Amino acid sequence: MSPDTASTTEALLLGRGRPAHQAGEADDSLVALACGGDQAAFERLYLTHRDRVYALCLNLCGNADQAQDLLQETFVRAYRALPGFRGSARFSTWLHAIAVNLCRDAAHRQRRMAEPVEPAGPGESDRTETVHLVRAALAQLKPGHRTVLALRYGQALSYQEIAEMLDWSLPRVKVTLHRAKLAFKAVYEGE
Repeated sequence: MSPDTASTTEALLLGRGRPAHQAGEADDSLVALACGGDQAAFERLYLTHRDRVYALCLNLCGNADQAQDLLQETFVRAYRALPGFRGSARFSTWLHAIAVNLCRDAAHRQRRMAEPVEPAGPGESDRTETVHLVRAALAQLKPGHRTVLALRYGQALSYQEIAEMLDWSLPRVKVTLHRAKLAFKAVYEGE
């Protein structure tokens, strides 16, 4: 496959929406309104970020039903914690950190990986098969590797945003991402 494993398999196939850094100013005003009790403002934040948060959860847990549950829990926690949001990071970075922590907690509770991938049926497209293979490859990686790949390629976050979100140094993010790409390539091309 290569050419950087087909751009880390089409940015993990699941990153939707605009990159987090493009939402910025609109989020700031919506957060201020939502902190003041404006339900419609929080709903707009939800609509803006739900696809990206869902994609992140799906990349991290590998199960669509569980990803949907984690998406909902992420926004419930964000809503409850919103009055304490200080704005030292972007809202999207803060929201993704909540999702990553919830996914990590869910993985610790379950101590199991994603369901095994079944061969594609005759009616399934090549893209569907590729999605299953990517999810299976991600499921075989260490949680830290899976996380940095999902944040960098699935969510299009910068190295700095990942470092802030995970409370890591910038060199640690770069080294972990490099190792994660090598591990992903080895697993994916071995499938």
